[in-house]
Amino acid sequence: MNKKVIQSAQRLFMTGVSFITSYGPNGQNVMAAEWTMQISYEPMLIAVFIHEGSSTLENIRKTKQFGINVASEKQATLISIAGGYSRKEIDKLSINNSFQLLKSKKTKIPLIANCLINAECDLTMIKKIGDHIMVVGKVVSIRYNDTEKPLVYHRNRYFSIGPSIEPARDKIIINKNIFDSFLVPNKNKFILKCVGVLIRTKNKILILENTTQKSVLNIPYIQPKKGQNNKTALEKYLQSIKLDITLKNKPTLKRLIVKNKDGIQRINFVLFEGKLENKSGFFSWQTIKTDSFLKSLTR
Repeated sequence: MNKKVIQSAQRLFMTGVSFITSYGPNGQNVMAAEWTMQISYEPMLIAVFIHEGSSTLENIRKTKQFGINVASEKQATLISIAGGYSRKEIDKLSINNSFQLLKSKKTKIPLIANCLINAECDLTMIKKIGDHIMVVGKVVSIRYNDTEKPLVYHRNRYFSIGPSIEPARDKIIINKNIFDSFLVPNKNKFILKCVGVLIRTKNKILILENTTQKSVLNIPYIQPKKGQNNKTALEKYLQSIKLDITLKNKPTLKRLIVKNKDGIQRINFVLFEGKLENKSGFFSWQTIKTDSFLKSLTR
């Protein structure tokens, strides 16, 4: 591959930045690292990738401990200091008017104040991967400050994160009966995942007849179990209610926010187009234009 293309592409990755702290034969030390990430929940494991021959790596190999300090947006200067010098050149943690330290709880590791996260780690693995050494640590103590925002590194520059971006969703107001029909079985899920079938004839759509709530108009749909094939689950449901429907292979995804007075629910609707093979069954045809919810599913 073209080396210039590779180098240009590498700069387009966006990462967070962390201070890696240690102590040992090289004394106390701090370095800057882009490639730092949590890789397990239980136990909580964090990996960091470090150059061979670094003072930090020598310290970690000796003491079997290190610190992960996730930098905040206020710490761009400190990250530049941590990344701009090696421990062989200067004791960075002793520079006047620079690093404030926190007292560790479970280890002897120096920790950096005013970070998002300070984690004390016991070494579990060291492995060479490519031109870096992967160091994995098990978290033995952790603290955080959720009032801070992370420092972001991109194209050799530091950035702060901007306002949150809400993924696009169609917003519709629906009647209380339909809203409650989604609300009751959702078990307080932030996003309700449904899969249903659209069967159309001219300007009408097939809906199931609801014998208990005449005002609830809805297409045949289910909430599949996690990990369940959506199409297969829907086909089994249609068979169970004795609807002979052939589903097309390619679905459409409708991302909705449905509202009723003060209530709000996010719904992801996977929709398969279908062909009705047998015209018997407990269903009817509804004109699409007369119902805002059905209209949102079909447009």
